[in-house]
Amino acid sequence: MPPRHRASRTALPLAAASALLALVACSTGSGDEPDAEPTPHGYVEGASEVEEPQLGLLGITDAGVVTLLDLLSEESTHVGEIGPVEQTADDGRFVAASTDGGVAIVDSGVWTVEHGDHDHYYRAQPQVAATIDGEGPVRIASTELVTVVLAQGSGEVVVLDRAALGQGEATEIARFDADAVAAIPLGDGIVLADDASVRIVDQQGEDLGPDAACTNPADALTTRVGVAVACDEGAVLATAAEAPIEAIPYPAGTDPSTIATTLDGRPGRPSVAAVAGTTGFWLLDTRERSWTLVPTSTPLAHVAAVDDADEHVVAVAIDGRILALDATGAELGATDAVLADAIGGGGTPVIDLDASRAYVPSADGTVLEIDYADGARVARTLVLDAAFVAEVGR
Repeated sequence: MPPRHRASRTALPLAAASALLALVACSTGSGDEPDAEPTPHGYVEGASEVEEPQLGLLGITDAGVVTLLDLLSEESTHVGEIGPVEQTADDGRFVAASTDGGVAIVDSGVWTVEHGDHDHYYRAQPQVAATIDGEGPVRIASTELVTVVLAQGSGEVVVLDRAALGQGEATEIARFDADAVAAIPLGDGIVLADDASVRIVDQQGEDLGPDAACTNPADALTTRVGVAVACDEGAVLATAAEAPIEAIPYPAGTDPSTIATTLDGRPGRPSVAAVAGTTGFWLLDTRERSWTLVPTSTPLAHVAAVDDADEHVVAVAIDGRILALDATGAELGATDAVLADAIGGGGTPVIDLDASRAYVPSADGTVLEIDYADGARVARTLVLDAAFVAEVGR
């Protein structure tokens, strides 16, 4: 069965999270007790800090069997079972799954925290952390303080204490009704995209001021700059800066058949990509507040921006090939039509990106590791028999 496409994940580093880490994660203790051991730099209760990213693939079968595949050792760990699953979303650490019994949240136990000029890498015990009330489809997004779950089926936003969630406890800070496409934490607020606007609310769902028109919001993603929401008019960008909500319109004369419906890119980067109908793809640069339409020689089924020094873009063509492109649309390399069956079966491809590889699940229960800097070379074929796959630990 082809893997399902999950909601776009959000990158975590934001101004408020960085400030918190500066005060807490790098604290050396209160000094009130002279004999107390100082708190180590970057300490997180229940986790081990390690020297390199703990990258893995978390897979969930239709029946709800959860497995974590370590990308370094290729060893698999059985995490647990959550019952039949309809859809999933992830934030790079936690995976939310829509099940018959509510929204199950799986903690992969691996994550990265950006902190100024360096990163912290953590490993803890993977676990099924909690199940909360709510009906899917679901989205999930986190800062270092909170995890926000949007249960679109029941029209609810649930704000959870992220530290408690990491300890296997679902501590609800708030829950409020919202008929929304996205609910993504930003600083002390939450960016909410409903059927006509993008606005910022507090953790109880009360408006914090200003909003922006957004016809038919289709997707949202956190970049290094802020939260970008794709709309018929272009994009709305919410930031923690002086102008908290800005419109990024499409170029004049844009064909409506090319408007973006799904945004995707490497977490923590300013640029993301979107399929532009059958024409090619869009690059949305949230730092420059600009859209660029990039024609391609073949129509695309999905695309994601690496946003590295060489401006790599990874795409899946409608014929099932995985492509490495540059920002001009030039083809740098391609696989065989390895995803033809998945696309033919109606599934939407998944592309997970990190600093050196792309991971693309196929229809036969394997995940292809693509070296996008080496002409889309298939570096490894990883066995992970799962209907839902997410790269975690980034």
